[in-house]
Amino acid sequence: MARPTLKDVARRAGVSVSTVSYALNDTSRVQLSAETRGRVRRIAKELGYTPNLFARSLQARSSRTIGVVVSKPLTNPRYAAIVHGTGTALMDRGLRMTVLPRPDVSGYLDDCRSGFLEGIIFVGHDDVTVPQELVDAASEGLAPMVAIDCGASDADTPFSTVDFDYELGTASMIEHLAGRGITTVLHVRPEVSSRAERLRQMALMRVLGSHDRISLQVVSTGLKDADLAELDAAGQHGDYLHHQAARLTAALEDVDERAARVAVLCSWGADVEVALSVVQRVAPGATVAALAGGWPRVEVWPGLTYSRLPLEEAGETAARLLTQELTPDAHHEHVLLPPEALSSS
Repeated sequence: MARPTLKDVARRAGVSVSTVSYALNDTSRVQLSAETRGRVRRIAKELGYTPNLFARSLQARSSRTIGVVVSKPLTNPRYAAIVHGTGTALMDRGLRMTVLPRPDVSGYLDDCRSGFLEGIIFVGHDDVTVPQELVDAASEGLAPMVAIDCGASDADTPFSTVDFDYELGTASMIEHLAGRGITTVLHVRPEVSSRAERLRQMALMRVLGSHDRISLQVVSTGLKDADLAELDAAGQHGDYLHHQAARLTAALEDVDERAARVAVLCSWGADVEVALSVVQRVAPGATVAALAGGWPRVEVWPGLTYSRLPLEEAGETAARLLTQELTPDAHHEHVLLPPEALSSS
């Protein structure tokens, strides 16, 4: 059965199509009698007519839709949480979300010009930051924008930002481990040059300088920058996880310290489950700690210490800031969200 149109309602009501449009539009300033407006609306309801929101958005050049650019797979819990927080908060503000999985910058800017998109939320990662074309568009007022996890911003940045305080999260974790009597930390980390990893290393060196009783040993996972895209594309990390388990097993077997004073500290959440399984087998009683999101369900692994990244909160904050960016007198805000050190029971 065909969807009822404005013409169908007009024909049944005996009025023009424009009269039907005025009668159904709450914001119309065209004066209609109460009888005409009520009759048109009653007939529209009887016919099951619903307005074509797409056509209405084209006419108004306002879609109330925000594009969320995220190039990482949403099967990754980290990015799924950010997008979920963003979508929920946008909906609460009367906005819609569309996920844009590829950084097709020119296409997204065309959508902003045409009114298909009201603004953009760009989700960064590692050293992926906002493309210059989007920065220029935000500066010109073409594309109101908020960036998530793209690094520190200065006063001249033409959009709002939300970032995670990786240094504070790392420092808080070391203090937490020191308070539990840990004297040996095996730091499981990739050999990548990401911004987050650089910040964590700086914080580690600074905080460990004030804890001379804690020794640090780096256990490389062997993962390099060139491997990241290949792992994402393959979706299967079997070989990587197998080699990681072997490296950590050897490191734990070489530690001359009782397990209760040993902590395995993982930079990446994806490495935590391997660490947990190896520790259970090789060094029961040792602490496993995670510095980032993506860890397994904590209730399955009692004793896990983790730095909870406020992922959904980042999405919610970005949605709030984007609504500010849409206003004529918008001011750009830069928010730094602190992680929280927690332990599962």
